[in-house]
Amino acid sequence: MSRLMPSLSRSLSLFVVLVLLAGCRVSVRTTSSESAAPLDSLVTVTILQMNDVYEITPIEAGRRGGLARVATLRKRLLEKNPNTLTVLAGDFFSPSAMGTAKVDGERLAGRQMVAVLNTLGLDLATFGNHEFDLKADAFYERLSESRFAWTSANVTDTLGRPFPGVRPEYVWTATGPGGRAVRIGFVSVTLPANRKPYVRYTDPVATMKEAAERLAPRVDAVVGLTHVALDTDAALAAAVPELDLILGGHEHENYHLMRGSDDTPILKADANARSVYVHELHVNTVTGEVSVDSRFVPVTDAIPEDPETAAEVEKWVERAFAGFRAEGFEPEAVVATTTVPLDGREASVRNHATALTELIAEAMLHAAEGAELAVYNGGSIRIDDVLPPGPVTQYDVIRVLPFGGDVVSVAVRGDVLARALDQGVKNRGTGGFLQTANVTRDAATGRWLISGEPLRTDRAYVVATSDFLVSGRETGLGFFSLDNPDIGFLASYGDVRAAVIAELKRRFGGS
Repeated sequence: MSRLMPSLSRSLSLFVVLVLLAGCRVSVRTTSSESAAPLDSLVTVTILQMNDVYEITPIEAGRRGGLARVATLRKRLLEKNPNTLTVLAGDFFSPSAMGTAKVDGERLAGRQMVAVLNTLGLDLATFGNHEFDLKADAFYERLSESRFAWTSANVTDTLGRPFPGVRPEYVWTATGPGGRAVRIGFVSVTLPANRKPYVRYTDPVATMKEAAERLAPRVDAVVGLTHVALDTDAALAAAVPELDLILGGHEHENYHLMRGSDDTPILKADANARSVYVHELHVNTVTGEVSVDSRFVPVTDAIPEDPETAAEVEKWVERAFAGFRAEGFEPEAVVATTTVPLDGREASVRNHATALTELIAEAMLHAAEGAELAVYNGGSIRIDDVLPPGPVTQYDVIRVLPFGGDVVSVAVRGDVLARALDQGVKNRGTGGFLQTANVTRDAATGRWLISGEPLRTDRAYVVATSDFLVSGRETGLGFFSLDNPDIGFLASYGDVRAAVIAELKRRFGGS
């Protein structure tokens, strides 16, 4: 198979043009005067790409995202080109606020996502690491409910068998002018970051290389559909020259990079369908060459909602909200009207404090009687959104902290506390980054200060925290556990979301 893009070595004379239009359209193509072919020899395949989608409804106060809007985009693309394929590069079973609602006695656990994606018309998905947040029974149920195809080369059951309905590779056939057919092969890998008893992973790079080499002779183009870290995608581009294009997920932010000796394009959209990418693969059926045009598309309220998908979304919202009401929440009730934006984006809460992280820490501090400081893991915040100034509902709070959990107070010896705070800094960029209240660090000495006073290693502190953090399951914090004799349990103060609701009312007023 020869490629017009990204390879620069498979014809005698190649010319590359990069065009950037209006800040959102990227075209990368190579042409060869000696390999020109009639226009009717070109078959164009359109790929609509999403990744890391946890919300079926719009976010950012309705301004961005929304799967019903993506459904409209898909229908428009299909009208223009029947050879259109919609793909999702992992992470949608979990985590989401709606997925925690109990319906018919069980957590939704991604049922709403699969149902809405079925209605939208998703064609192909691969696994993200968060698919395996689910227990085995729920995971298998979501697979069986999917009307779209699944592919994964490096994720299997514990016996090394593909999960039911999951193909090690996926081949899609498109038909162009004069009945000319082209075959697009997809190979998918997932980072081994969520190891569960029912899952087995193989190395993403080695597996992708083997699978792409096996697939390439049978198809006209090879697309990597990945859910790995960006540096791993770069390694795939370098190690697997058969790849014409890498469509990735995991980072939650949009990227368009060129990596490897062939300048293989790597593209990732924003999480929660804030944006999508639209790719056009032009396959020359005479020369076998491939060109790729990629267009970044923000999903905004300027795009109307597809009525059928919107109705499916509304059905699941109603069912989920009924489940929340049964647990004592009033999801649509306005808690308070804020005057500042509350930033819960993953890139923020896993790296530094924001108005939202400070509010949550203060909520824990006020909830836990006698607490001198508060500390919790930034990864417990899952909204990946900014709540703008204005009304905040109970459902917004559930979106912020979908897994809930209790606020607890513990007595922690000073040296253990200092070690935990140090580890929290080391965890920057991950869910183990610690957010705090009444804790600062002296820039000159590097010493920790509690309420402005140097932390003493020879005394115990009363710490407000989450029941999860003192389980010892956070990265590098196995010692921060109730099994540690230097940490003593004092009391539990109920669901952290109730504490946050109380703090919102305290700060901004509310009923």
